[in-house]
Amino acid sequence: MMEEQEGLLSTSPSLSSTDKSLNNQYGSVTRVTDGDNALTDPLADSTETAGEGDPESEGEGFSCTGGSRVRILTFICIALNNFIAFCSYSIVTPFFPGEALKRGASQVTVGFIIGIYAIIGLIFGPFFGKYLTTIGSRFMLISGLLLSGGCTVLFGFLQYTEGTVFIVLCFAIRSIDALAVSASNTAGIAILTHTFPNNVATVMGTLEIFTGLGLMAGPPIGGFLYDAGGFKLPFLGSGGVLLCCGVCLWIMVPPQPDENEGEKKTGSLLSLLKLPVIIFTCGVCMVISCTISFFDPVLQPYLADKYTYLTTTQMGLIFLLYASTYAILAPLWGWIADKKKAMRFMVIIGLIILSAAMLMVGPSPLLTDYLNVLPKKQLWINLIGLATTSLGAGVAIAPVFNEMLYAASDAGLEDSFSTNALVSGIFTSSFSIGEFVGPTASSALVEKFGFPWASTGLGGLIVLYTVVLFIFYICDYCCCPKRRHMGPSTEEENQRLLINA
Repeated sequence: MMEEQEGLLSTSPSLSSTDKSLNNQYGSVTRVTDGDNALTDPLADSTETAGEGDPESEGEGFSCTGGSRVRILTFICIALNNFIAFCSYSIVTPFFPGEALKRGASQVTVGFIIGIYAIIGLIFGPFFGKYLTTIGSRFMLISGLLLSGGCTVLFGFLQYTEGTVFIVLCFAIRSIDALAVSASNTAGIAILTHTFPNNVATVMGTLEIFTGLGLMAGPPIGGFLYDAGGFKLPFLGSGGVLLCCGVCLWIMVPPQPDENEGEKKTGSLLSLLKLPVIIFTCGVCMVISCTISFFDPVLQPYLADKYTYLTTTQMGLIFLLYASTYAILAPLWGWIADKKKAMRFMVIIGLIILSAAMLMVGPSPLLTDYLNVLPKKQLWINLIGLATTSLGAGVAIAPVFNEMLYAASDAGLEDSFSTNALVSGIFTSSFSIGEFVGPTASSALVEKFGFPWASTGLGGLIVLYTVVLFIFYICDYCCCPKRRHMGPSTEEENQRLLINA
């Protein structure tokens, strides 16, 4: 406890008089300077980057034309990492389930082989976040990508196995691969949030373009390579690209600030998890990731059975609409979250849109049978529901990382690479929970109640969580306004607030 208080007190700025205060809104970037004393919003002053010391990097935002070369190169490398990693993740969807069934795996086993990614991310995300500065963010980023490439190549040779040996090796290799991807993603997010401290939501939104492109490109590439060379070729191809990408990142990604001796420390994971804001924001991540992954195992069979005239190509275009809507609009929502600072408003609005979309995507029997406001068998209703789902998910998820960082700052946690790493690990872990629960729950619910009622049930749960979250936001606003709105005006008040946080 004493160590935590000392860590909190070490972040307190020094103020010379009682008339100095923060005249800023929640999350805004404001600096008050008086001689040698300055009160700075911790998130605004976090300019330690790989280009530290470069005059060009001072005060710049996220811009491909105005940013320093080091910053832009860092973003490009990590964006490339995201694209390749998620492309490799989704490349198995067109052919692996069928191949696994042929080799003796059950349908449930296949689901767990695919879902092991989320389980590993849930377990090890906070661990990698806590020890990222000890291991080294650059080393974790690159070594994770290289290890993932090696596992992907090795997975291709499972075509020579079957039965129990095939299943055991699938779990083993996929688990190590998931471990590597979790490490690489956690490091990449932490590096970007530290490199662009004033534009976190914009950067995260832009990064989602490459994530979405990877998820969209993976299935058609996997299907093409499988048709051309069988089971082995998709894994050899994507694994080789991952290895080459890892080598490129090793050459191009500059040294990171956490490689300095001063950053060789770990943050307090427990101190973050004690914050109610962090817990509720993690809940937002879970709800959104659960909704996004809810459709993976059930949407295609439902649409194929309901609209028998749909071809495989048309079905692919439907999934493309769903993913592309999210990816294209993500940077816009991130920019709004950074510029307008209406983070909690965006989360609530996004969840409301998401719940309404879940009623349309079925569509819900409440709207077709009871209220008779929507037709039962019109494809355009389903398409609008899917597009609206992507819209709501993007609006709600864009400000989440900023909300976590501001919560850590409000609680007095040190503004450092280690804090960014902890937030990155918690973000990755909470998202993984939803990615595991979503497809698992949707399969069970659709089998029991059918797709329209299952999607209706999820929409109802989203509404329930939105109400709980709205009540929490009101209580938090009323009970803890100091650091968000007026800030401590003296050093004594500042220290007392940090101790009590």
